[in-house]
Amino acid sequence: MNWPLLIQVLGGLGVFIYGMKLLSESLQRVAGDRLRSFLSSMTRNRVSAVFSGLFITSTIQSSSATTVLVVGFVNAGLISLAQAIGVIMGANIGTTITAWIVSFLGFKFNIASFALPAIACGVILHFSRKESRSGWGSFLIGFGFLFLGLDYLKTSVPDSAKDPESFLFLQQYTNMGFNSVLLFVLIGALLTIIVQSSSASTTITITLAFSGYIPIDAAYGMILGENIGTTITANLAAIPGNRNAKKAALAHTLFNVFGVIWALLFFKVFTGIVDDLIPGDPLTDKESTRFHISLFHTMFNVANTLILIWFVNTISKVVSTIVDGLASKTGKDKDSIRLLQAGTVKTTELAMVELVEFTKKIIRDTYDFLRLTEQILLQPYDAARIGQVLKKEEELDQVRTEVLTYLNQVQESGITGNYAKDVLGIMERVKAVEEMGDNFASIARKIRKSHRQKISFDKNFSNSVKDQMDLLKHHYDILLVNLEQSETFDILGNPQVRNQSREYRFQMIRSIKKNESKVKKKKYQKKENLLPALLYRDISRNLDNISRLLNAAIYADV
Repeated sequence: MNWPLLIQVLGGLGVFIYGMKLLSESLQRVAGDRLRSFLSSMTRNRVSAVFSGLFITSTIQSSSATTVLVVGFVNAGLISLAQAIGVIMGANIGTTITAWIVSFLGFKFNIASFALPAIACGVILHFSRKESRSGWGSFLIGFGFLFLGLDYLKTSVPDSAKDPESFLFLQQYTNMGFNSVLLFVLIGALLTIIVQSSSASTTITITLAFSGYIPIDAAYGMILGENIGTTITANLAAIPGNRNAKKAALAHTLFNVFGVIWALLFFKVFTGIVDDLIPGDPLTDKESTRFHISLFHTMFNVANTLILIWFVNTISKVVSTIVDGLASKTGKDKDSIRLLQAGTVKTTELAMVELVEFTKKIIRDTYDFLRLTEQILLQPYDAARIGQVLKKEEELDQVRTEVLTYLNQVQESGITGNYAKDVLGIMERVKAVEEMGDNFASIARKIRKSHRQKISFDKNFSNSVKDQMDLLKHHYDILLVNLEQSETFDILGNPQVRNQSREYRFQMIRSIKKNESKVKKKKYQKKENLLPALLYRDISRNLDNISRLLNAAIYADV
């Protein structure tokens, strides 16, 4: 084995993948907010979902990043499974842009002549204090490394005319008729799974075919296999997610596997159309090879989307049946979050939307605490409600741990600027909500204990508790209503919202002080009235804490 050549190929591949990774991450830094807003607003129907997936993948040059993002959106409940399938279809088309870039630029110019200046300019911009300028600097560095890696790949892969022995090494695998195509489908899938980038494996395929290392039919087979291999990224990202995340990842796999099956069944017809559209015989004209492969890649994904876009609901039902069936057998259904990354893909900035949505979900769910606590305090004793509150409190503790773990991962990934402020604000809100849960659970335990001791409120204290619960509900509504009107927590910075929150906080403080003075009255110092008065005082302190924490959740990012 030619070890120096192998090392050069692997090194070139490493530089290419690193450039692709840097390019994708930097574009996410520069346009993350706009891209995620675009995705959430452009998925109203299956057609717009396809175009949004195409646009985002063309922009960030990574279908894997887009599909991982979609898995996160589904996991957070931001988009439906049917919408996600549409975006994934568009992402498959968008990723073919890379092949055309490589075909037009990668083999026509002296790549190093503009790759190195791009890296030089990128380094200068990268150290700028301005976030957007630094992001574009990283983009230029990634762009330079991507094409520098391509140059290494192009020069390290042997040309069959100059090195026929290298070509003969694969001869036994390329002369088996249609079996050769099937074999290279498998090779393409394995290659993409290993390098974790369909763009990288597509580039390798074009380079090998351009150099005469593999025939055109084998290259077509590798392209089909790479469409299967690229689905592994979304499946890896979905492992820690909930059922919906797993369904989105499985839909991606089924979509591509089905496409490969029909493309193999009509292989000769399909490749014949490509040959008719692109001038030059790829068997004799290596210059035309790269364009044949690029068109084959694009036509396959466009045709597959045009066929399956009408069956989005059917795909959704199939994957739901499979995932739900497996989940019911294993008894596992995690509704948790993890930092969205798999292999070479890390979509930290774009994945912030999952953290925001998950935090909003926690806030919504905690409203159930308020409703149950009101019933516990003002209605006849119900042990089942007490149990519900205590169970929810345990779940909330677990969720807080998961979110804080996620936040640590986000901070370790180097979030800066506005995102750093968002992370701190979310951390404070999650902490406030979890402490609210502790106070609701404390009330439930006190009511359970008082029931055993046959202690209950008198009418005055019951009316006071009802008034205080009404204040809390109005206060909580400020948080919920405004969050429903915004994709982020920025709306809570509105002075009018904060003034309303502060006013409800002051009303609660006044109510607590007024009723504290009642407890000190002489009639409540008598033995038969003292214990109910003490119970009210303890519970009112919990309600006061909840009011304070609601105010803290609204003011969290000050």
